[in-house]
Amino acid sequence: MTSKGSGIRVVVFDPYDRVHSTIRDAMIEPIESFYNSSSCISSIQQNSKDERAIILITTSTEDHVLQSFDALNSIEAILILSKSRREIDTLPSKVIGIYSRIENLLRVLFETFDTIELQLDANSILFHRQEDGSDNTDFYFYNIWKTHNTNQILTKKVFIEQARILFRSYRKIKSLINDFNISYKSSEVLYWLDKYNHPFPYHLLISNALRTHDQQILQLVHFFLNDLSQQMKPVPIGPSYNQVFFGTKLPISIVDRLEQQTSKDIIAFQCFLLATRSRTKALSAATQPTRRHKIANVLFKIDVSHALCAYINDSILINMATPFQITCVTRNTGSGGVQQLVTIVTLVSLDRKHREQLLGQFIQRQKAAGKTINDFIHQTIPPVRVDNNYTRESENKSDISKYSIPLYVVSVSKTSLDSLAVCDEETEADELIARGRWAQAVDALARIESPNVRVLNKQGCLLRERLQDLPSALECHQQALTKATDKGKAETLIYLGIVYHDMQQSAEALKYYSQALQWFEQEKPRDPAMIARCLVGLGNVHWARKELDQALDYTERALALREQEVKPKNNLDIAACLGNIGNILHDQGDFERALIYAKRAVDLLRSDGENDLRLAAALNNLGAMYQACGNYDKAREYFERALECLPDENHPYRTSTLNNIARLNNIEEE
Repeated sequence: MTSKGSGIRVVVFDPYDRVHSTIRDAMIEPIESFYNSSSCISSIQQNSKDERAIILITTSTEDHVLQSFDALNSIEAILILSKSRREIDTLPSKVIGIYSRIENLLRVLFETFDTIELQLDANSILFHRQEDGSDNTDFYFYNIWKTHNTNQILTKKVFIEQARILFRSYRKIKSLINDFNISYKSSEVLYWLDKYNHPFPYHLLISNALRTHDQQILQLVHFFLNDLSQQMKPVPIGPSYNQVFFGTKLPISIVDRLEQQTSKDIIAFQCFLLATRSRTKALSAATQPTRRHKIANVLFKIDVSHALCAYINDSILINMATPFQITCVTRNTGSGGVQQLVTIVTLVSLDRKHREQLLGQFIQRQKAAGKTINDFIHQTIPPVRVDNNYTRESENKSDISKYSIPLYVVSVSKTSLDSLAVCDEETEADELIARGRWAQAVDALARIESPNVRVLNKQGCLLRERLQDLPSALECHQQALTKATDKGKAETLIYLGIVYHDMQQSAEALKYYSQALQWFEQEKPRDPAMIARCLVGLGNVHWARKELDQALDYTERALALREQEVKPKNNLDIAACLGNIGNILHDQGDFERALIYAKRAVDLLRSDGENDLRLAAALNNLGAMYQACGNYDKAREYFERALECLPDENHPYRTSTLNNIARLNNIEEE
């Protein structure tokens, strides 16, 4: 996963498949489902870099399983569906409760989701100084981004196009995108912050991008943030207007620092902070029961006299990155006989003169250090290589793998399954495929009663390759796996590996690719073509996980098989290996060899696959390499050649290449 999304992931560990479908139907965002605890834990650990909080739902009450989940830092809450009568106090501290009825669990799930979302906003606090006294550049990000960002603001139309690519596999979100496209008006932007009526785009995309400074997403939604900023006005004068409250829970380490920095430091929330005038309401939010350790109840008492705000019903929305002076931090006990320790943090918004002075001094210090505003705003952002998966990982020039897709397009191969009878619907689907009418072909295949393994895998490949509907593709291949035997089963494992890789569930992808490889290596007589497919898949997963040595080893083994053992030779498959090796070498910093392999891939694809999507991908990726190396003329040449191979104006590859050209234009203008 990337910064796209709410900042919260819902993971289900359900060995007996009791709740997967129910949770999936209840959620807008996709859930991650696991039947094996080790795979679940491995996936959570591998995806911890996306810095999203996790709510885990499980049907297991086994102590060793719960303790393993409780120990994972990214898990914020655990909900258990079980008829067990275990006492809550005997369970790990992250367990919210045990529920015997699914509707009760869902109610608490949504409440927990809302609570964690507020806590993520609270945890977005940044101090203007590091603990060693040096500047905290992140603190100044939005104040400079808002006033000095010279990038052209993208239109709503461009945003909608990109959003459909970002969420191409999520049906529920795609309907919300359509609603936004039809109904959104800039003058009504505040209505689109209502989570339950309009979760897109603010809660499903923007809020987490704000907290994480995701510049790729922020650039896409710049028009929305501008519309929101237009609604921010000075607060009317008077004590009844100036005082607002925000209740939450914070790690004790942050509370300790707030106390230590009283009257010495300035903080800002990296979000639009939703506060209330009701002290009672905020205090109630701060003192909600929790079993978590090292967590403090915190009530922010905020003077917004000099802040820009907007009103939403009974709440007040404070402008993003508003700087506050910490004037007082005190600890009190709760009232009404409930003794709960509450830390009260009193904040006062800085006046305009003080804000400008603070920012001006920072800019002067940056200039004195030889850094420009553009250096600060435009961190080195590599060109997009046809993938559109945005992340917060380091965006070093030598690491551009996350902007690429592996150069393969997989269709159902000819096997012994071809001897099965072909029905009229499948014949119709094959004719539609030949004419490029992918959606109609999928509909034709879906009308087949009791589809066989070949039909299910063919439908799954169309859904993944042509319609970018990964959940539906996964469902087709999973059905095929229940029916398949022998070689058909091994091939289906490969398709499952591809889908899980595209869904960024690397642990599952590795499992299925490894099972397929084991079967084909034991098969007699040996089939080098199928072994190579497995090796390519394993190489791609290791590449995505930044395990570059392993990725290179698997891909080079696949290349050797395709060049030396596979008969007759298939230059398109060889080119796929060459392109992938080029990408891996580039990420290892071996730019010279990377370009050699990338050029070989383009040459082969140009001679044997003039109309193949892989040629467009290879040309685009070669352009991305040249751009990352600073050779902008060559980069433009290959981007333009990639466009010539992409007549479909709606294809995501074309969109990515156009984005690269736009980025190149910006670089040259600067």
